[in-house]
Amino acid sequence: MRLVDTRWAGIAKGVGVQRIIGRIHMVQMRIEKDFLTTSFSVLEEQPMDMLLGLDMLKRHQCTIDLKRNVLHIGTTGTETPFLPESELPDCARLSGNSDDEMVNQTLQEGKDKLRQGQSNVNQAIGTNQPVTQSPVRSSPGQPNARVGLGDSNLTVLPTDPFSETEVEEIINLGFTREQAIVELRRFNGDKTQATVALFAKSLKF
Repeated sequence: MRLVDTRWAGIAKGVGVQRIIGRIHMVQMRIEKDFLTTSFSVLEEQPMDMLLGLDMLKRHQCTIDLKRNVLHIGTTGTETPFLPESELPDCARLSGNSDDEMVNQTLQEGKDKLRQGQSNVNQAIGTNQPVTQSPVRSSPGQPNARVGLGDSNLTVLPTDPFSETEVEEIINLGFTREQAIVELRRFNGDKTQATVALFAKSLKF
């Protein structure tokens, strides 16, 4: 910290906003066998050890070669390879979870919340039997469809882009029939998107 010039304090804006503590005007940075002189702004909260700015890359005429996966230093002719994803340190990872892992985690959290809510309801009514939905009668024209006493949000219509099967699968996850049909209509029959949306809503307490 004794090298930091606080006269250069300020705010760094980009992906988010961070406070700049100051600047170190001259630093020797080693890349392969080369020592490059540059300056660094010191940020208050930055999970990555170091970020190379565009000004530094221009000053040393650097080229990012994604075809060969190397950084070429134009002023010295040195090349250094980029690390593969498996070798990146934690501070260099943009996210600890992939999109699929985050969706799966959200679904699992939603199921856990639903189980907990089911348990609380059972305790409140003093029984260990699961809470069942009200019975509904079948439509004469559609044997597998269930009719909800005139409510279109409880009935699979002939114009709906989904079948009774998708509705039942979502109901088996712990949602009501009305919730399942409304979300399936909102996502044009896409069961996966409807399920994720329902779990996301259930997590908002």
